[in-house]
This record gives sequence, structure tokens and C-alpha cells, in this order.
Amino acid sequence: MIAGKSKLDRKKHLASIVAGHLVSLGHTASVVEGRVNSAGHRDQVLVDSAIGLVHVTASSNTEPNGSILCSDIEDGDQSFLADKEVAAFGWNTGDGRTTVMLVPAEAVRGNKSMTKDQIRSASIRAYTLMLGPPA
Repeated sequence: MIAGKSKLDRKKHLASIVAGHLVSLGHTASVVEGRVNSAGHRDQVLVDSAIGLVHVTASSNTEPNGSILCSDIEDGDQSFLADKEVAAFGWNTGDGRTTVMLVPAEAVRGNKSMTKDQIRSASIRAYTLMLGPPA
């Protein structure tokens, strides 16, 4: 399960899941905090990996096809995607499982939000991760 009391805690937990998953697949990957990208956006947390820089979005929405915000809620800005090759989306399901999907950043650009079905369709299947419910 993606855990954490705050949004930042959940992002950090998801980043560690993504980095660990990429390492298990034979890639290098590490969690980075406080990096400023070329658009001047300061990333709270991201994954620096062999597949590129990975933006991390941990959603608290457990609806099966709920929407996940992909831009600033106020102005639609996506400067957080600058320099990123991939966006990782993670969410817990109503039955206690955790879904993690990596999507090419190009598929995210221009979308204010994406449904979970849209994320699934755009995801890189080789990097999809499903974690079972806690014991």
C-alpha cells in the first residue's frame, strides 16, 4: 500500500516503490529530493533512473476509473514535467491492492487530468506493478 499521512509522504513512499521496482528489473534508480528542473520547478521528490527522470504522482483516489490530476489545479501548468521522460502514477484500490504504472511523459503532456483507464492504455506494460493487499 502507498502509505503516508501527507501528500508528500505518499509521494516519497511511491518514489521508493518505483525505484525499488526498477532496480528489481535490472535498472539503476534512486530517489532524489529537491531537484530544480529546466523550467524552474522544484521537484519535491522524483526518481532518477536508467530509463530517465521519473515524475511521481501518488493518488488517494480509490475509484476504479477515477481521474488523476496531471496539471496544476489553478492554471493547468505542467512545468513539473520538464526534463522528465516518464511519469509514475500510483494508487491504492478499494480492496487493498496497489497499482503502479509508468507512462511516457509525452502521453501526459497537454492533459489536465487522466482517468485510470487512460493511464493504463498509455502505460509502459513492462514497468507495471501490482502489489497485493497487506497480509
